[in-house]
Amino acid sequence: MRTLLMMLLLGLAACSPMAPASEDDAVQAPASVAETSVPMPPTTAMLRGRVSYPSEELPEMRVCAIDPADPGRGYCTKTAANEPHYELIVPPGAWWLLAWPQDTGAAGDPGLLSVASECLATGGLDCDDHALRPIAAPVGTVTEGLDINDWYYDPRETPPPMEPRGETPPE
Repeated sequence: MRTLLMMLLLGLAACSPMAPASEDDAVQAPASVAETSVPMPPTTAMLRGRVSYPSEELPEMRVCAIDPADPGRGYCTKTAANEPHYELIVPPGAWWLLAWPQDTGAAGDPGLLSVASECLATGGLDCDDHALRPIAAPVGTVTEGLDINDWYYDPRETPPPMEPRGETPPE
């Protein structure tokens, strides 16, 4: 019994990844891409982030990844009121990210993940480029830090796409 226990422990130790010799030897993934323990289909990618809203309350949101080549095609999820975090499983490719407020009693334009988003997140000035920023989603990756926070555009100058019909999540 003791030999069996020893073999089991040695086997487990052999399967465990080795720690890097030092922090300098560790290969760091870019901050925006990380591994996840969330199961996802092997031919997909995951997009994660937060959504904000220019109000004291964050309404329920419909967050969508929209295909720039076919703006009617999108993968969407809903967030609960006052819950800013979202995640979307999408096929690999490039995606625009937008969020539509739900149940606010008024139709409104969506929030965008735009070129200005990073500037807005850091409290920058002259955050004037409201063009939608395509996000690359390579197969098998999780891209995080995708904050939809641009509500300050003129929809006549930067018309957002219509809310997509919503596709069945990829398998």
